[in-house]
Amino acid sequence: RPLFQALQALAEDNAAFFQRSGTESGRRFAAAFAGLREHGRRLEPVLRHFARLYHRFDLDEATPGNGYRSLVQTARCCLAHAVHKS
Repeated sequence: RPLFQALQALAEDNAAFFQRSGTESGRRFAAAFAGLREHGRRLEPVLRHFARLYHRFDLDEATPGNGYRSLVQTARCCLAHAVHKS
């Protein structure tokens, strides 16, 4: 949850900042950050759902890995990178 909260806050701040610039590139950056905020808002419940279920699909207790777990981890890494770059 904190990762998504950080993404939402940073995306809103950056969208507002670039919107005020009044330039074409500023408007494009503002639209990109607004899109990032929206994607994050929609992605959070999906990842939360997968995180509740992915343990069911592990090969066994000693092998905590499967496609769902990998998808969640990859998405979290991408989110952390987006927060860092924002």
